Amino acid sequence: MLDADGIVAALGALDLPRGDWAVHASAVLVLHGLVARAGDVDVVVRGPAWERALGLGTPKRGKEDLCVSLPDLGVEVWSGWMGEDVDALIDAAETVRGVPCVTLEDVLRFKERAGRPKDAPHVALLRRVLAPHDGPRER
Repeated sequence: MLDADGIVAALGALDLPRGDWAVHASAVLVLHGLVARAGDVDVVVRGPAWERALGLGTPKRGKEDLCVSLPDLGVEVWSGWMGEDVDALIDAAETVRGVPCVTLEDVLRFKERAGRPKDAPHVALLRRVLAPHDGPRER
């Protein structure tokens, strides 16, 4: 399990080129300070960042995309994201703690679509955080 500092350190070790990657899934919630830890760090990449990932490990086929798994770092680098527009995810990324992260809205959409029981607490949390209300957004 990785906390925010562990996530930042693991990503720094990858040395991926800026502008061609973003963190997705539960690690985004950790970096936003919404949950304490994530089991791993999912990184969606394109172009030069994928080329860099190929130099770090051998890709294996996931359900829909290729993945370079780096278990010593707790990171999985993905060539795609289950049919989603990778360019749109990366281009809309927000910088959190110096790390490009897909938006909380994109994480919620993914977790809702996945429909996995393990994601139910995060879905509820994200719905609460993203619910429209008066005043600044809760973080």
